[in-house]
Amino acid sequence: MGITLQDIEVMLGVPVGGFLMVEKTNLKWKDVCTELLGHQPLDPIQHPNENKSILVEARIRVNWLEARFGAPLAVDASDAVVQQHARYHILVWLGSILFMDKSAERVLVMPLQFLNLISDAKKYSWGSAALTWLYRHLCKASDTKAMQIGGVVMLVQLWVYSRFPQICPITRLPQQPVQAGPLANSL
Repeated sequence: MGITLQDIEVMLGVPVGGFLMVEKTNLKWKDVCTELLGHQPLDPIQHPNENKSILVEARIRVNWLEARFGAPLAVDASDAVVQQHARYHILVWLGSILFMDKSAERVLVMPLQFLNLISDAKKYSWGSAALTWLYRHLCKASDTKAMQIGGVVMLVQLWVYSRFPQICPITRLPQQPVQAGPLANSL
């Protein structure tokens, strides 16, 4: 028994058909951000024990992205700027649901390479990539020192509730407030 591609498609509505998301992972992510988002992250801090860098491997800080794209788009914005903002919003959505980082303060930059042309995004199998990411994080979570988990955690919860309905939380209606005075007055 395990989470399958059918589960991710039925429970989350994420497409599993299409091209597999197998691309280069040795890209210079700083250059990818510059090209597709229009902003270049600063160089990483040289102290390996400090986690204050904007871009670490293929993960970028969400607050840095929000500082660049948080303001509303100008009415006369060029098509390139609109595309950059759209990529930002899609990247944050993907990073907060499908490709969640266990720190919850960074998003994965890897999906950005599949958003070069936003209209081509529907050609890819986002569900299989998200399920692969989830299995990777489930494997890491099995380590005795692991304290957090990443991936599509919402899918795990939905899957458990659908397979084991007896542990699903039950919504109860609120009870009527207790009347002041004797109980006999309320009958």
